[in-house]
This record gives sequence, C-alpha cells and structure tokens, in this order.
Amino acid sequence: MTNRIAYHFRINQFTMVRMFLTVKQKILITLLDNGPLQNNDISKHVGITEQWCSQTLNALHAEGMIETELIPPRKINKLTNKGAKVAKHLKEISQKTEAKNH
Repeated sequence: MTNRIAYHFRINQFTMVRMFLTVKQKILITLLDNGPLQNNDISKHVGITEQWCSQTLNALHAEGMIETELIPPRKINKLTNKGAKVAKHLKEISQKTEAKNH
C-alpha cells in the first residue's frame, strides 16, 4: 500500500512541474526541441487550439523570442537567439525540478 501511495505522489509532483510552465514557455521549449515548426504542429505538441497558438506566437514575436519565415506555402516559426537562450534556461530548470521530484 505504501508503494502505491508514493508512486501516485511522484506522478502528481511531476504533473505539477509541467503545469507550472506557461503556454509561452512550452512553445519555446517545443521549438528548441523540434526546430522550426508551423503553427498547427506547435499547437499539437503543446496541446492547445491553433487560434490560441497563433495569438501566443504573435506575442512571442512581439517580445523578440521567435521569428517567422515564409517558405511558400508554409509559414515557419523559429527561435531567435534571445528565444533560444530563454528556452534553454527554461528547459534546464524544468529538468532539474523534475529530477528532484523523482
């Protein structure tokens, strides 16, 4: 019985770590891990609607975190140098936090 309780506790802690990442942060890490992506691919990775993804990408673009490149007929989103630095830092913090909870 004790093992079962500890197992559930670990899963809940892991879930809590993931929940603390904002959508913007999840998108930055997704682009870091997967390279340039289209909006629909990002929305699938992050688990949000394409509309929400588009609005968030616009905000990240305005903050200088991503840039968009038109490769007809596709619009590709990729990290800027600033966005890559932030994404690497976020991923490192996330991994350290997850490791502590396991």
